[in-house]
Amino acid sequence: MKLLHRTRRPFWIYAAVVMVLSVPAYYLVLERQWLADIDEDLTVQKEKLEHGLNARRLSDVELDSAVVRLNALDIGVQLAQGERSMPDHYATVTRPDAFHGHDEPFRTYTSTIHVNGRTYAITVSRVIEETEELITGIALIATITLLLLFGGVLLLDRMSAQRIWAPFHSMLARLKRFQVDDAEPFRAAATGVNEFDELEREMEQLTARNMAMYVEQRRFTENAAHELRTPIALLQGKLERLFQSKDLTQEQATLLEEASTVLGRMHRSHEGLLLLARLENGTAPRSGTSDPYAIVRIALEQADDRIRELGLSVSVERVPDMTWRLDPAMAEILLVNLVGNAIRHNVPGGRIDVRITPSSFAIANTGAEAGLDPAHLFKRFAGSGKGLGLGLAIAQRVCERQGCTLNYAFEAPLHVFRVTLRG
Repeated sequence: MKLLHRTRRPFWIYAAVVMVLSVPAYYLVLERQWLADIDEDLTVQKEKLEHGLNARRLSDVELDSAVVRLNALDIGVQLAQGERSMPDHYATVTRPDAFHGHDEPFRTYTSTIHVNGRTYAITVSRVIEETEELITGIALIATITLLLLFGGVLLLDRMSAQRIWAPFHSMLARLKRFQVDDAEPFRAAATGVNEFDELEREMEQLTARNMAMYVEQRRFTENAAHELRTPIALLQGKLERLFQSKDLTQEQATLLEEASTVLGRMHRSHEGLLLLARLENGTAPRSGTSDPYAIVRIALEQADDRIRELGLSVSVERVPDMTWRLDPAMAEILLVNLVGNAIRHNVPGGRIDVRITPSSFAIANTGAEAGLDPAHLFKRFAGSGKGLGLGLAIAQRVCERQGCTLNYAFEAPLHVFRVTLRG
């Protein structure tokens, strides 16, 4: 989840909850207030009727006649003579309404009035359908207003966030394009925001230190290559001269053979480490075309003696007349190391299966009965004791520099390495 979304989420959850709860609360408050106003009007209407009847000083006959006529008018007031007073009571009821021709909700107020010493039960009522429609309309307007407010704030927040975070995304894009071997260093850009300006300055200093360290590392690699290659070559020359000596005893010849073997391992280790340094420092080329089948065929021919010695069966499946968009030197390093790894870690009477397509390369070989740990397989010096442990590490670095992927899988009894080229 993005940082911006993480900081927004509590705010918008709170705003959404408030909006969802406020609409029904708004409706209920309006409805209650409206009913309270109606109840007050019904109470005033009862008091006016009681005061008016008493003010006229009607006789009992006139009063009975007035009550009958008032009830017959059906104007929302009903009187009935009673013996005792009734408590005040407000209620909402639904009953047929002759004027509208269907059932209507009414707000009723039941109480007691006293006229000419008589006690009358009075029911004052008022239809409330129009008031409900009014409350619903007001609540709808409030809902629309809240939605517009919510949506507007969301839109403004998004636009503001994009403007505020634009310097950060710009810096991130420049960092993604930055390469430690670029001629142009990373430059801090003014953003107008103190925090981003400070981050830009720190990133400029950090990349500058990395570029300086890269230059020093590259210089060390070049010096090491020059200083070590010459002594190793001199030692190899002197060992060869000793091998040609006529006075060698069997013990001396054995010691010289062991020394030559150790020196050969040192030479291969030196060359492998230098190649890894070139790959990791970004000095290896990244473009060109290559013929993978030709590289594999030459690698197998060069290792023919070892293949015959182990009695390996080799099969190569390929698409004819095919090339890769991969630098020839890098393709040779990659495939030669994978082929050499398949031969070196094989078993007598084993097999090697190679499959080459325009977009992939797979090599499978017999070997250890159990699968290997992919987490350590491509680390340098992680070999099984049959080699220097640099071949797969070099192959992995080549793939990283060339934009390919190298994966390992154990498909009993075969150990399979697959290279997938970039699209």
